[in-house]
Amino acid sequence: MSMRLTEQLQDAAARTSVSDEVETDDDLVRVWQDELREAREKVEAYRTDEGLARTFRADARHSEAALEQLPGRIAQRRSEIAYGVWASTNLAAFQEIPVSSRDKRFASVPKPELELLSPGLSREIPKKSALWADWQVWNFKRHRLNRAKALPAEAVQRARGALQHFERLEVWQAVGMADPWLVGVMSTPAGKERFYLLFDWGLETTIDKDLLR
Repeated sequence: MSMRLTEQLQDAAARTSVSDEVETDDDLVRVWQDELREAREKVEAYRTDEGLARTFRADARHSEAALEQLPGRIAQRRSEIAYGVWASTNLAAFQEIPVSSRDKRFASVPKPELELLSPGLSREIPKKSALWADWQVWNFKRHRLNRAKALPAEAVQRARGALQHFERLEVWQAVGMADPWLVGVMSTPAGKERFYLLFDWGLETTIDKDLLR
């Protein structure tokens, strides 16, 4: 679903004239549109006046590059804005996990954000680890979830039909703790991954090991 959505958003953005202002355009798009108009005017002037082009050779090259690059930037930015609108509607039931850093095996969540996402977890971690007082973030182990395996009924009920929207599902476990999160992963048109907390199993349960295969 994520890849199809990305393609749809990018196609829609590409079909819209970059010179026309649309309702969802933000300040960045408008700045680029102004730069694009200026670049077009300069390029036209340089093409009709070779002497002027030789005198301002560096600016002529810069204007040519802007004319080539800015339409793509505008379309990309519009697709990102469209993704934000889509996510606010279709993923409104889920809290986004603000990740400060990540790799394939771990993700780091800032402590203040973790306290908001899972107050129970942020209360229990200091009881089991003295590192809580010193660390500015807390690390989570990431396990890819095989969709073919049965999810716990409470997680399915909580996630409702939104599971179809996500590129993949993962189980995250806070380092030093046993409580897992069910996390949905989406990729924006710019290729940035965004993470959503679908279900928190709580501190008293453990996850079925088969789900992590």
